[in-house]
Amino acid sequence: MKKTLVVLLFLFVFKTTHSQNFGEFPKIAKEKLQSDLNLLYQGLDKFHSGMYWYTSKDSVDLAFQNAKNKIGTDLNVLEFHKIVAPLVALSREDHTDVFLPKIVTDETFKNQEIQFFPLIVQFIGKRLYCIRNASNNKEKLEKLEIATINGKTPEEIVSEIGNLFASDGYIKPVKFNDLSGFSFSKYYYYYYGIVKQFEVKFKELPQSVTFKSLPISLINENLKNNPVPSTDEKETPLEFKIINQNTAYLAINTFDNPLIKKESGFKSLNKFLENCFLEIKENNIKNVIIDVSENGGGTEGNEGLLYSYFGKNYKKYLKVKAKNQKVVLDNGTDPPIKLKVFGFFERIFTNKKMKDGSLERRNNFILGLMAYKKEPKNKFSGNVYVIIGPYTYSGGSEFSNMMYSQGLATFIGQETGGGYLGNTSGYGRKLTLPNSKIIIDIPALQFVMNVEPKLPFGSGVKPHYEVLPTINQYLNKENVSLEFALKLINEKIQRH
Repeated sequence: MKKTLVVLLFLFVFKTTHSQNFGEFPKIAKEKLQSDLNLLYQGLDKFHSGMYWYTSKDSVDLAFQNAKNKIGTDLNVLEFHKIVAPLVALSREDHTDVFLPKIVTDETFKNQEIQFFPLIVQFIGKRLYCIRNASNNKEKLEKLEIATINGKTPEEIVSEIGNLFASDGYIKPVKFNDLSGFSFSKYYYYYYGIVKQFEVKFKELPQSVTFKSLPISLINENLKNNPVPSTDEKETPLEFKIINQNTAYLAINTFDNPLIKKESGFKSLNKFLENCFLEIKENNIKNVIIDVSENGGGTEGNEGLLYSYFGKNYKKYLKVKAKNQKVVLDNGTDPPIKLKVFGFFERIFTNKKMKDGSLERRNNFILGLMAYKKEPKNKFSGNVYVIIGPYTYSGGSEFSNMMYSQGLATFIGQETGGGYLGNTSGYGRKLTLPNSKIIIDIPALQFVMNVEPKLPFGSGVKPHYEVLPTINQYLNKENVSLEFALKLINEKIQRH
């Protein structure tokens, strides 16, 4: 069944590609595109360690064969992108990125004939709202919910344009989240080409509103003429506050060491956590709320450092694997491309070579496989609430995975963007396809987490309590998940 679905998806993509207008980009000879496709297949097959985690090799091979058969004529870069981007997305790994060449960015900025959907939008869950009107229509449309665009619902549109980029496993909320802002307009163009007019049905209005598509220059000009109120608030990497005599709040918005050192006022996450949990102990705090809803990851090990204040040490990773140390991609036409993972010392001392030629991390003192290296002082033994969302990703999701698997917290918010089983990331290497100049960022390390089978295959951590803001709460930057957590804590205190 999965193989059939993959074939149907690509048949639809190919059927719609050639009838669309992406602008006057130069055509690339079909033989050269076939050569690029060959290199892309080799790169994903030989170097991407998690390529077949969620999509079988048979299904990937079939999809590539179908793509090859459909490149029967010369195509421009965006026509080719619409064919290859869904192939990359079959990795079902959000660290696997596709970048269009500079010529596309340059052309979309200077060519007035390349035009876009002129509303800046935001998904809240699966509901789509206009948050800024950048069109020539001066109606007040902010905060209105979009029911359809040219007859298609937001869900139907996301099901199509969302195939142009990968997300971890089968996680759906992150697809909607990633298509907010101008990204929606951009990917709408990448998928449907230039659409001259949009009929938009808003749920609050009796009649549809017609918009003409606009070039980026006019969209930017209209946004300048329709400014939003500025705010002096700047999100800090780390935040700590004691809310009341019972509860403390920690927002860990990144695990990136350089960013923490530069912008948090602390030399390291370790120092920040030492100070926080000392204060928590001194104030006899019984409830801690950890907010990782904006945490997209960062420096490896920091997720375990945060976890160490709540849980016992254990083998966090079942394995950390590189499929190959070095591969040579050769399509027989273009110069061979070499992709390499580790340097000498890490290859020898951190990893061991397996019989199949892969390299797996040793469970030793360097990086290892354990949750953390050192038991911290002032571990917390009270009630823990973790706030999560679609931006919770990579290291942020690994922290959530450990806490969820070990049953150490109540989770509030939305499903994480990062997969519960782990991810393929680390040592990403850029593969530039020599003829189309499309760049694929291919991750090399598969991190397989040691988690209890509490969630469906391919999901992220799902909250015990799903909490979504209203459009007004979103625009006012209200932390509704924090408010919900405080309500739960207060109700628990009152019961006792």
